[in-house]
Amino acid sequence: MAKTLSETVYLKRFFLVLSGLVLVACILIAPYTLWWLYSSGDVAVERAVMAQGRDDFVVFGSGVSQDFVDYKLQLYATRKPVIAVVGSSRVMQFRGKYFRAPFCNVGGTAGSLPVLRSTIDAMLHTHRPEAVIIGLDFWWFMPQWNPDPFENVPPTSGSYTYGLENLKKPWSWLLDGKISLRDLAAPLLPETWGGFRPNRYGIMAQQTDDGFGPDGAWYYTAESTGQKRPFDYKFADTLKQVAYGIKAFYRASPLRDSHDLGGISSTHLDAFAEIYCRLKSKGIPVFVFIAPLSTRVLEAIRTHEDGYPHLFRLREALLARGIDVADFTNPLAFASNDCEFFDGFHGGEVTYARILRDMSDRWPALLAYVNMEALNDTIHNWKGHALVYDKRLTTYPEIDFMNFGCPKRKP
Repeated sequence: MAKTLSETVYLKRFFLVLSGLVLVACILIAPYTLWWLYSSGDVAVERAVMAQGRDDFVVFGSGVSQDFVDYKLQLYATRKPVIAVVGSSRVMQFRGKYFRAPFCNVGGTAGSLPVLRSTIDAMLHTHRPEAVIIGLDFWWFMPQWNPDPFENVPPTSGSYTYGLENLKKPWSWLLDGKISLRDLAAPLLPETWGGFRPNRYGIMAQQTDDGFGPDGAWYYTAESTGQKRPFDYKFADTLKQVAYGIKAFYRASPLRDSHDLGGISSTHLDAFAEIYCRLKSKGIPVFVFIAPLSTRVLEAIRTHEDGYPHLFRLREALLARGIDVADFTNPLAFASNDCEFFDGFHGGEVTYARILRDMSDRWPALLAYVNMEALNDTIHNWKGHALVYDKRLTTYPEIDFMNFGCPKRKP
């Protein structure tokens, strides 16, 4: 009995001490985690935007949220651009250096026609630009992607907060191997020993220089320089989507409201026409283009061509609505190729420099905003590259990251 009583007292003391240690750990860990998130810049949208608004070369690449509409709208309101581009992640390679007027890339904010409308409305609420470029994704025009293109959908909101979910993330990243113990200790270290860099906001920007530059354009630094294996290596994931007709590559079904439009939903065409006319009615010139696909992916789609009227007949259908559209679906048509793509349907900086030059040739009104000398210099010197070297971003050169046999120059 005495032994049992002694064991009970011991266990009580043990659990009291353990509880005390856990309590102390919580008391210490919570403030440290807050400090870590603050120092890394993962939730520092306002600080990042303030620095980028001064045109400092600051990169924002947060790990806590990839829903960056809040960030983009704040950047847009701060920069007050003369010309802006809006669309999905497939327009995020337009860069400010290719424009002679103040520019902001609001790409990555619109994943459907309803969100495109609400994003543009939010932009106009804070600032009216002189001109807007809109990049179209062909899958926006099919009911499987978005059944009601006139739906009232507000711009999404990112989770750049110090809430409980984000407080857990540095520790879950450590357990998953996404950050190291040195990364976790970075607030305690000087920059030369692995501490956080003051001109990088967010763990992606801190680790590999992935993120948004001051103009809102995205840098795919890690994959293109070989720091990380590409997610869509040799475009395998995109080609799989095409083969199975899934995600953005759904194949069209017969539509009741397509009429004579070759299988394209007239409701979705009307929805975009309404967005286009809304901008035009405010006296804002609008330059519209269809974003490109890699040649390998386009070839795969052509084997199911009847399933993609919303791609191959989209320009014709929009022209019938009175909307002039430049179709850049095929990169070979404007001298680009797969060496200039980051994945199966995201062209790189040189691809988009080619697109902007061709758009300027097509629409002389765009020439007033475009720096043709910078475009021609990039196209001439960086042919076959997805990322144009910039020592402010990284000292690593681009490699043949897809192993397509693409020659890459050393800076």
